[in-house]
Amino acid sequence: MRFYSGKGDKGTSTLYGSGKRLSKTDKVFEALGALDELNSYLGVCLSLSRNKKIKKTLDVIQENLFIIQAEVGNIGTSDVPKLDKNKLSKLENITDKFGGEVGIITKFSLSGETLLSAHLDYARTLARRAERSYLASRTPSDGATAYLNRLSSLLFVLARYANKKAGKRERNPGYK
Repeated sequence: MRFYSGKGDKGTSTLYGSGKRLSKTDKVFEALGALDELNSYLGVCLSLSRNKKIKKTLDVIQENLFIIQAEVGNIGTSDVPKLDKNKLSKLENITDKFGGEVGIITKFSLSGETLLSAHLDYARTLARRAERSYLASRTPSDGATAYLNRLSSLLFVLARYANKKAGKRERNPGYK
């Protein structure tokens, strides 16, 4: 069985339902790539975590990122899944719950106290890149835009939570 077609050898690809070839440098492919990179990296974070609450949260996020990717990558079809407001509310509630356990944060944190927190911090930067790429793509939706904006906050809080659960004290920049 072949896992390649060769159709993209000249730098073009198609979006599901469009039938039209686009340059692989089109902004829509940048957004899809950034979302895919984030989703894949969250798999790294998931594999490193031993905390059931973090694992469940990352699993939900990965599923929701696939919905956003389907929304970005589908042109010309009416049955495209959309991220509904309920998923945004759930993300906010999850962030608030983890944030309540972490407590008030008044300073920036230096990354790297634990392996998991460092990976979650990196995932946060990928989430911001995915958000920027998504906004630059064709027609971003309000639900997905808000979700991606909140996602980086959740990943920040999860990194702080991972450190707290590991008994590690956050380090703050000294600006020396």
